[in-house]
Amino acid sequence: MPGEFSCLAGMPFDMARNTACAQCLQGGFEYLFFLDSDCIPPRDAVLRLLSHRKPIISGVYCRRSPPHGIPVMIKGGQWITQYTPGAILEVDFVGAGCLLIHRSVLESLPPNKMRPEHRWFHWRVDARGVVGENGLPLYPEGECLSEDFAFSLECRKQLGIPTLVDTSIVCRHVGYAQAIPGGMYPLETHPVT
Repeated sequence: MPGEFSCLAGMPFDMARNTACAQCLQGGFEYLFFLDSDCIPPRDAVLRLLSHRKPIISGVYCRRSPPHGIPVMIKGGQWITQYTPGAILEVDFVGAGCLLIHRSVLESLPPNKMRPEHRWFHWRVDARGVVGENGLPLYPEGECLSEDFAFSLECRKQLGIPTLVDTSIVCRHVGYAQAIPGGMYPLETHPVT
């Protein structure tokens, strides 16, 4: 299966993700897989995600910031802490640390009206309380989100495309320690030789 790897670093999250989306479309690729530098997936994660043939599907990884060890997925305004391993879940929001997106999603999502350069991913956390020229908030309550959560929201709102998670693909979210279901633990290293 031909593919291409691109390492994007040294830019804000939303800019890096938008650059990757543009490269995917320009390169004629069918899928775009985001793997953040601090996520370690199972070796076959990409093949397993591809096998589902879904527009948007993610693996599971857990928060390194409070609340620690909670999967980075939300449904109905709540962090999902109870789920069936080996299932496919529909969620409202998911992190993009281990995320597969079909090009049709990228082609279909219209440009962001307020920030056209952020067509797919837009960091909105800092927009809380910001008022536009019309005197109204830039984003409705609950939509000042991280770039990956905002992507999930816009795909569902504008295209009706659900965000799915394959709970059989569990990544380690690493740094000085590793976040795995249940909390933070000393970092395990498994060098590949």
